[in-house]
Amino acid sequence: MIDCERARELMPWYVTGTLSAAETRELVSHLAECAACRDELVTTIRLGRTVNQAIAGMPGAPDTVRSRVVPTREVPVAQLDLGSFLVGFSLGLSVTGRTAPVNGDLRLLGRRVNLFKTRKKEV
Repeated sequence: MIDCERARELMPWYVTGTLSAAETRELVSHLAECAACRDELVTTIRLGRTVNQAIAGMPGAPDTVRSRVVPTREVPVAQLDLGSFLVGFSLGLSVTGRTAPVNGDLRLLGRRVNLFKTRKKEV
C-alpha cells in the first residue's frame, strides 16, 4: 500500500484520468483507509474545477494579436529526406494559418516531382 505522500503525488493525475490502472488501484485502496487523503482529493477536484471555470471565462485573444502570431504564409515545420542525388523521397510538414498540410516528393536526378499534398487540415 502507498503512503500519504505518494497518494498526494498521484491525485492530480487521478483527477485528470491519466493514471495507469495499477496506480489507480493503489490510490483507491489508500483513499479507502485514509480520511485526510480523501479530503485532499476533494480539495484537488475543487481546485481543478475552479481553474477550468476561470480559463473558460477568459476572453480570447483579439484578432490583431492572432494575425501577428499565426503565420499567413506556409512555414516549414519538419522535413524528412531519404535517398541520394540520383533517387530520393522527401516528406514534409508545414503550417499555414491554422492548417498543417503534409506533402511528399520524389527526387529524380536532382529534380523534384510532387507525389501528394494533403488537404489543409485545422490544427
